[in-house]
Order: sequence, then C-alpha cells, then structure tokens
Amino acid sequence: MNRHASYLLALFALVALVACGHRATDAKRYELKGTIVSVDRRGETVTIAHQEIPGYMEAMAMPFKPKDSWVLDQAQPGNRIQATLVVDGLRSWLENVVITQETADNTAVASAAEPEPGAALPDFTLTNQDGKRIAPGDYRGRALVVTFIYTRCPVPDYCPLMTNHFAEISQATKADAALYDKTHLLSVSVDPEYDTPQVLREYGAKYLGATDFKHWEFATGKPAEVKKFATWFGLQYWPEGGQIVHSLRTAVIAPDGRLVKLYRGNDWQPAEIVADLQGLKAAMASAMLARKVFTISPRRNWSAPSSIRAARVVPPMAYAATVPPKSLTTTQTIVGATANAETIPTITKSAKRLRRSRRTPAASPVAPTSKAP
Repeated sequence: MNRHASYLLALFALVALVACGHRATDAKRYELKGTIVSVDRRGETVTIAHQEIPGYMEAMAMPFKPKDSWVLDQAQPGNRIQATLVVDGLRSWLENVVITQETADNTAVASAAEPEPGAALPDFTLTNQDGKRIAPGDYRGRALVVTFIYTRCPVPDYCPLMTNHFAEISQATKADAALYDKTHLLSVSVDPEYDTPQVLREYGAKYLGATDFKHWEFATGKPAEVKKFATWFGLQYWPEGGQIVHSLRTAVIAPDGRLVKLYRGNDWQPAEIVADLQGLKAAMASAMLARKVFTISPRRNWSAPSSIRAARVVPPMAYAATVPPKSLTTTQTIVGATANAETIPTITKSAKRLRRSRRTPAASPVAPTSKAP
C-alpha cells in the first residue's frame, strides 16, 4: 500500500514537471529594438516605436510591459531600447532590457519648453484639408482646441484615439448651439510629406460622416512650419522605421488667442475639454455683460459698487472694458467679471439703475420765497 502511494506521488511529480517544461517551451521569444516614445508609470507600460520583429510583427509603435520595475524609472522618451519580447499565450512582457541615451535625431527629441497658461499662440501658417491657408487670426473670437495626429498612425490609443475624442467633442458641442458656434477644432498632421490636403480630407470625412469641415479642420503644411507650431506646445516627433514617433499634446486656446490648458498624453476624456469650453463660454458672457454695464454714460455722477469694481476674470479669459472718464466720478478699468451668483445680479441691478437715472430728469432747484408779513 505504501509502495503504491509512493508510486502515485512520483507519477504526479513527473506529470507536473513535464507540464511545467512544456509550458516553458510554449513561450516564444523575439528580439526587439526601437525607440521609447512614452512611459506610463501608472499603467506600467512603455510605448516603443520598434523595428520589424521577423515572424511576429511589422514595424510600429505600441505599448509593452517590462518585467522589471527599474525600466519604468529609468526609461525616457527618445532613449534607444533593446530587449527580449516574451509572448506566452495571452501574456507578453519585456526582459533582458538594455536602455541607451543615443537617439536617432537628437534635435528632434530635445526637451522642449512648454507654454504656460496665458501664453499667446504664436503666428503660424498651415494648409487645411481644402488647400486653404489658415492662420491664428482665423479663429479669434472662438475657442480653439488643437491636437496632433498623422493618418497612418498604427497605434489605436494614439492618433485614432485623439481623432475619436475630437469626434465626441464635436458631437457634444452640437447640443449647445451657442457653444458650437463659438468653438473650433483643429487636428494638425505631423506627417506633412504624406498627409496632403486630399489625404486629410478623406481621413476627416470618415470621422465627420460628412464633408463639412466648418467646425473641425484638418491641417498640414511645410515641414518647418508644422515643426515650429508643434514644438511650441512641447510636442516631440521624428521619423523612425517608416513611421512617425511622437508624443501627444492637446491644447485649449481662448477666443483671445491665449493658452487655457495643455493636456499631455492620452489620459484625458472628451468631457473634460467640453467642460473647459463651457467655462470659456460663461466667462465670455460675463465679460461682455460687464463691458455693457460700464459703457453706459449716466447724467448723474455714479460710482460702481465695490463688488463690481473688484470683479475679475481668471486669466487667460480677460476682456478689458474701460469706462469713459466723463461717465463716472472716477475713471475705472474693469477686466471682465466672474460669472457667479453674487456678481451677475449686482451688475444687472446696477445697469437698470443707470438706465433709470438717464430717463429721470434731475429736479430743478426752487428759489426760496419770502412770506408776507
């Protein structure tokens, strides 16, 4: 009986050993070489623009999960990387990683300074999907949302995701006619040699479902102009293995041409930008109301309430409204007004009081009369 039990235990151990050995031989290993595009430490992945992996994958850029955590700490965009890609069923990871600082184009991946909120959008000249030249002045008076893509991008959570997000933003703003009219979307290609106006028009039509690009344009241009415009936002990109290796930047620009917010990577959601646009719309309405109030010229001397004199709009949404010197007892310059429950009613009541003062003539002085003795 004991001999039989020992035999069974030995048999089970042998089966387990064979199974483990069989599983180990099922895992396939491939040599991977490429350039690091981005590092997602929260998601524990490194996006790599890699060369062709013979027998497994064409050259492209995609995220990989390293086996060792130190890779996430040391990897930087632009670094060269060499590793063994292990594919075991539905699981894959990188091991034997070697990272070097050498890059394919040092000037292309040099660290670019990013603009601060409130910075003025620089001059640029690009070409849209209709072959028409576009410039910053074309969008003054409207909030502008800019992102960067290229039509051949093979990574689902890069350019296709950005374009899908813009499609959602476009649809969401349609629900508010005033918001839709005061916003504009612009997708700029970082592959100008391939993405001609015709290519961009065909690409955009797939997402728009139509050929009306009045609210959402796709732009290309001379390589130097595109590079100048993209790097202002801190975007880095360069050609690698027949593709374009690039980071991601999406920006919200106020109607006065100043930067409101800069989104890095692909973690943002369309609802966040829609909320930014709605905030700009409210600030613009508030500023216009303040301007309307303070351009009234009453006959009587009148001093604005302190709550209005202190009103401000958070930058960069600043619209100056200057009160004519002869209108009030003192000259006052108001920079917009915050759109909140306290300020707007005060401004509205003040405006009504001013209008009434213009309609009601001042009482004429009456000379005193002497009584008869």
